[in-house]
Amino acid sequence: MTEFGWRRFNFFDRNVVFDKEDPKQKFSGLKDVAVDCWCSSGGSVYLGEAKGGVFQLTSQFGEYFWKAYQKSLASLHSADKYLFSIGEDDDTVNTLLKIWDPESVEKNTPHVLRTIRMSPLNHASASPACSIAVHSSLQSIVVGYTDGTVLYYQGDVLHDKSLASRWLKVRDSSIGEGAVTGLAIAALPGSKTVIFVITPKHVYSYVVEGGKTVNSPKKHDANGATADCWTFDESTGQLIVASREMLFFYDADQCIDVDNGEIGRCLQLGRGHEKLQLVANGQYLALLTKHHSLIQKEKDSEFMTMLSVYDIKGQYVGFSCSLPNLCRMFTVGKTFLVLSHDGLLSELVEKNIATKLDILVKKNMFDVAVLIAKNSKDGGDYLKSIHAKYGDYLYNKGDHENAIHQYKETIGMLEPSYVMKRYLNSAKIKELCIYLEYLHDAKKDNEHQTKILMNAYAKQGEKKKLMEFVNKITDGSRSARMRDVFEILLKWNYLPEASLLATKFQMHEDALNVIIHHQHKYQMGVNYINRMPIESVIEMTGKYGRDLLLHAREELLTMLLEKIKENSDSKNNFMRLFDIFIGDMDASKVFLDHVLKKTKGAEQNHFILLILEYRMRHFKSKEWTADELKNDIYDLIEKGNEEAALQLAQLFDCSPVIEHILMRCNKSRELMMYHQKKGDLKAIIRLCQGSSQKSKRRLWLDALTFIGKHATADDESMIVDLLKEIEASEQIHPLVVLELLAKNEHLTISSVKDYIVAWLRKQQIIIEDDRNTIKENNKAMGELDTTIESLKFNAQIMQVTKCSACDTALQLPTVHFLCKHAYHVHCFESYNMDGSDKCPACQTSHGTSRNEEISYHKFQKELAEATNGMELIATYLQRGLFDEKKKTRQTDASRKDPFASSGRISTNTNPFDDDDVETISRTMSTVSSNMAPVSRQRSTTKKDDDSTNPFFSSDAGSKKNSYDETKNPFGAPTASTNPFD
Repeated sequence: MTEFGWRRFNFFDRNVVFDKEDPKQKFSGLKDVAVDCWCSSGGSVYLGEAKGGVFQLTSQFGEYFWKAYQKSLASLHSADKYLFSIGEDDDTVNTLLKIWDPESVEKNTPHVLRTIRMSPLNHASASPACSIAVHSSLQSIVVGYTDGTVLYYQGDVLHDKSLASRWLKVRDSSIGEGAVTGLAIAALPGSKTVIFVITPKHVYSYVVEGGKTVNSPKKHDANGATADCWTFDESTGQLIVASREMLFFYDADQCIDVDNGEIGRCLQLGRGHEKLQLVANGQYLALLTKHHSLIQKEKDSEFMTMLSVYDIKGQYVGFSCSLPNLCRMFTVGKTFLVLSHDGLLSELVEKNIATKLDILVKKNMFDVAVLIAKNSKDGGDYLKSIHAKYGDYLYNKGDHENAIHQYKETIGMLEPSYVMKRYLNSAKIKELCIYLEYLHDAKKDNEHQTKILMNAYAKQGEKKKLMEFVNKITDGSRSARMRDVFEILLKWNYLPEASLLATKFQMHEDALNVIIHHQHKYQMGVNYINRMPIESVIEMTGKYGRDLLLHAREELLTMLLEKIKENSDSKNNFMRLFDIFIGDMDASKVFLDHVLKKTKGAEQNHFILLILEYRMRHFKSKEWTADELKNDIYDLIEKGNEEAALQLAQLFDCSPVIEHILMRCNKSRELMMYHQKKGDLKAIIRLCQGSSQKSKRRLWLDALTFIGKHATADDESMIVDLLKEIEASEQIHPLVVLELLAKNEHLTISSVKDYIVAWLRKQQIIIEDDRNTIKENNKAMGELDTTIESLKFNAQIMQVTKCSACDTALQLPTVHFLCKHAYHVHCFESYNMDGSDKCPACQTSHGTSRNEEISYHKFQKELAEATNGMELIATYLQRGLFDEKKKTRQTDASRKDPFASSGRISTNTNPFDDDDVETISRTMSTVSSNMAPVSRQRSTTKKDDDSTNPFFSSDAGSKKNSYDETKNPFGAPTASTNPFD
């Protein structure tokens, strides 16, 4: 039971109806009309008088009157376009049921389709009929009598002939209950019909099945009502009965299979006051109640009428006013008409929807406004704005939960960000989720709002809701960017769910990121990669291979080797995986060797360079042994890739490889420069020790030059060893060594002390040897002088018995020489081709030796390489290089050659002899203190045969030889130390 306490509004305007012909005059067409019964049909209302007259009033207030019965009229009812009436035409009890067609008028009276005598049908009583109800389908009709009897007919009301005889008695007479004041028919599915019967004391319901069977009646708790205090809505099957205390509501479908229990509901409307009339029109229910008049202006104005219009669904009073006299109400179409006791006709005009909503919004009655907007035809245009204002109102009052339910109804009109910014507080996150859920259901969301909703679920710990939402996204019922969904799951540590989502949508990189970096399931990561296409395997291994190599080394290598074996066409792509093996030489060697075996030709050469690059890149990461360098690097370097390998070695500063390649290419000079650039004295000395004899002298000089500029006192031990090597090689003069080392300010005398002492000792030994040689030579010269004296002044005994040419016994004639050689005459003539008187044996041996020893190029080479140039020159002088007499004789002999011609080119091999006619230039090199070659040039002409010595020049005006000290290549003259001077 609901207590009466509804809110009151003024949604209607009560206007007096004016005459259409004379607008200044009030409508008086119903003045003095006593309305005892009425019914509304379409745009007209039929008002019946007890005396039998019927007034038809249209919506335009047009009037039409006819006499329906001669004696009395009891009840009117309209169905479809027809009008049904119950009345009497004479004084006897002979109730007639007339069916009228108001659209067909004959002689100013509607056409009567059928007339049925109802009194004979009620055999048990002679009471007249007083009430009628017809279903709108015109397939059933019910009639009530004053003694309480109720008859029911099911069939074609307009055409069935049995309508005059075959009726079903629904209710027997009950004189104590009184006359039937109201009837209603409700057709239900299954050929069931519910008939409501209203008496002044009670309300009953009867169920008719198949038009033949009547179930036991249901007596309801309503106390009954008069003929004007009930109303029935056939479309809903609802009966409303007004008693003095309550309004009772009964639904036809609830009257089936209910055993004597109370059904329906009641409202305390107009409680404590007598009900005059109950009228329903659309959603409104108008109630007239009788009250004592507070203002009495006339004698018959003791009572007044209170008019109240209710909206039962909205539970509010839409209009209320007091009328001075007792009144009647009826409806025309959707309009309420009120007929006062004095004949004044008024109409209740409902205000437009905008006006009503404005009234409600100003009073903050948003719930009623929403209800009115929903029930109104045009209210949908205002509904969202009402919800928005209602939401703001509740939010400002602090009712955030109910406010969000209003905001969710504004989706599509109100900007979502307006609502969301109000609920971003963590205390309101639950309401925010509700709004975002509806936003997604309406498909008005965007990616940003999806992320907010998922984060809100996660923050509340609503894992179940979160996963349900994710499932809706993944099955396509909601739209969202999978990347955002994945990131949110990962952010809130829903790792299994995140990996499954990434796997389902082929987000391989994200799935592996979760599996490897967050779940640390490295074996699973390898298996995941193994199931991917080969290109994806290479890409993902390149990104996650480092972690997998650390934690699932064997599995990763096994997988990669299988992939390389299975995908020979894609072998080149595996070269992108080198970086993952940084720091793990064992694994890299296995992998790279396996890949190298799968490559051939130019691809293999390119791949070898990549392997070299990789291994050189990690050269400094550990101590490489000689065997490792040979097996992992040196063996891969070939003649075709030496230059590229050298560039890589220089790029990664791989010293052993640089040294190996330069030594392999015989580029000792470049290697020396490399060691000097690095300042590696040990490497420099090692290079000098391992170099060939051809380049050793040059490398020693470069090493000494470097030491003279960069060595420190800490390097003295190595310098001592270096000097020992130089001393043993005897390729650099000690003075040059000392001059180069003297440029270094950091070296002390101790570093060269042993070297100098050793050299001085060696020179002392040489001096002693030279002195002994001089003594021996002096002794030999004395012996030679004695021999010469003997030859000049003493007879010589020739005791040679064999020929020096044919080695046979001598036979006269013979030729004997003082050199102890003897020849047969014919043997001497055979060997003496040039006609000279010289011993052929001595001449041939001496000439051959001389031609070889005085070669110009040989002399220049020996002089450049000699550690002591003066000693070399002295040797050449001893061999007769500057012997003018011998030179002159040789020249003369060549001139006597009968085979020589004036144009013959000289074949003399002595580089110090001049040609016959042309000027020649000779260059003699010696070694200075810094070992740089110094060239001195001298030009001579063959104008004076005596000027054959390259150390002398002839004057232009004379043939006398003179020595020019400025042309001396050995410097200014010094005090002679020659013991023979």
